[in-house]
Amino acid sequence: MGPYRNLTTLTAAVLFLHPNCQVLNHAGDRIFDNSEVNFLSGYTRDKFNNFISYAAKISSGGKRGDYGGSITYSHAFDSNRPISSIINNHRQNLLKEKIDCLYWKESLRTSNFIKDNNINLEFIFEKEERLRFLMPVRNPLDSAKSNLITGHAYRFHSINKSSGIEDVVKAILEELYWFATYKRRFPERFFYYFENNISYEMIENLADFLKLEKDKNWLLNAKSAMVTVSSYKHDNTLIDFYRKTVERQFAGMNDLQEKLLSFYPY
Repeated sequence: MGPYRNLTTLTAAVLFLHPNCQVLNHAGDRIFDNSEVNFLSGYTRDKFNNFISYAAKISSGGKRGDYGGSITYSHAFDSNRPISSIINNHRQNLLKEKIDCLYWKESLRTSNFIKDNNINLEFIFEKEERLRFLMPVRNPLDSAKSNLITGHAYRFHSINKSSGIEDVVKAILEELYWFATYKRRFPERFFYYFENNISYEMIENLADFLKLEKDKNWLLNAKSAMVTVSSYKHDNTLIDFYRKTVERQFAGMNDLQEKLLSFYPY
C-alpha cells in the first residue's frame, strides 16, 4: 500500500533477493479484472489460493510498467542501481523453488480499490490468516515532488492538474494515516518502515512480519541494497507546512508523529 515513488520498488527488489520470497510487480489489470483471482472482491479461500498460484506464475515473465510481472523488469534493477550488482553476484531463479511468501507490489492501486469498493478487510482477516499489508515510508516531501515529476500524483483521487505540491503532501500523509488506523486495529497485519531508519533490526522485523526465515546472506544483501539518496531540496515554507500538517493529522499517534517529524526536526 501507499503512494507511488515511495520505496515500494526497492522493497520489492530486496524481498526478491530472499530465496523463499516470490515478488509480483504491478499487473493490477490482470488481477482486479479477473473474478477468479481478485480475492478482495467477494473473498473466498479458493480465490485467495487462485491468486497466489496465478500471481506466482505471471511473476516470472511480463514486462515493465503497469502490465507488470517480474520485479527484475523494474527500474530498481537498472545497471546503475546498487542492487543490480548484488543480483549479478547472487543469481536468483525468477520462480523460486520454495515459496514461503508472495509479495504483490501494487501499492496505491490496491489502496484505491479497497476504498472505492468499501472492502471489508476485517471480514477477510477473520477468514484469511495469510494476508498482510506493507507500506514503506519515504521522506514525504521527496515522495511528493517525485510523484509530481513522474505524473504518478494523479493516481490519487484528490489530485488534479491544478494541484500543487502541498496537495500531494497532504494526499501522501492521508494515505499513511489511513494505513496507520488499520495498523492500530490489526497490528499483526500491517507493517511500515521509514527511509531514515533502515537497519538490520528493521529488516529482521520485516522478515518476522512476512514469516520469512532470517537468512544471513539475505540480511547482508538487503542491508547493502537498501541505500537511498535524496537529490531534492525543499524550501522552508513547504517544510513548515509539512510539520504543521503532521502535528495536526497525527495528534494521538505520538510514535508515528515523532517518526514523521524526524525527517525535518525542529
